Amino acid sequence: MERKEALARVPFLKELPETVLMEIAEAGRERKLTRGELLVSEHDACVGLIVVLSGSVKVYKLDNRGRELTLGLETPGASVSELPLFDGGNYPASAEAAEDGTRVLVVPRAQFQKMMALHPQIAILALRALSIRMRKLVVMLEAQTMHSVRVRLAAHLMRASEGRATFRLADTNEEIASQIGTVRDVVSRTLGSLKEAGAITVNGRTVTIQNFDILRRISDSGDIPS
Repeated sequence: MERKEALARVPFLKELPETVLMEIAEAGRERKLTRGELLVSEHDACVGLIVVLSGSVKVYKLDNRGRELTLGLETPGASVSELPLFDGGNYPASAEAAEDGTRVLVVPRAQFQKMMALHPQIAILALRALSIRMRKLVVMLEAQTMHSVRVRLAAHLMRASEGRATFRLADTNEEIASQIGTVRDVVSRTLGSLKEAGAITVNGRTVTIQNFDILRRISDSGDIPS
């Protein structure tokens, strides 16, 4: 994806004139990363506006035991950890490339702030975009604290299936664990319990939903029908 095209998809930039988008694009520099390469670390000072051009970027936090919780996967046309651009703080989470060949555009913070001063609508649109992110994080927090791993994993499989009876998981058990707030061994055991319940079968990364009603009931309440 080209720089201007990517910037035009960022929620708080998309209403800007093309000339301004080009100005922002020209102010940035590109960075290419390999899978797992760190882009920013939690508590680091803000480097500027970061927009994904190709590949994907995983945003995550680590707890005091080193367990990882994935907060989001940013794809081309998305900004990464933009909060410090507006509140002046440090990064609240870490971000790394989720695949080889990931490219990002980095516009230095000082230059972006000058552009914000010239175009106040950026701040107005940013407030809306940050509010949407906050709502998503509240939903995620609710899922992590109020629902069991069985519920979270069943819901994850329902989303991943996109209505298909048989589908291939894009992520490993470890990656799924980081997304639903648990550890790999618990994911493996919970997949086993879902198989025993007659909801699914698993062959490597290929999952077949044997009974949508059972899996849906588990994702709603955690109950396994007797």
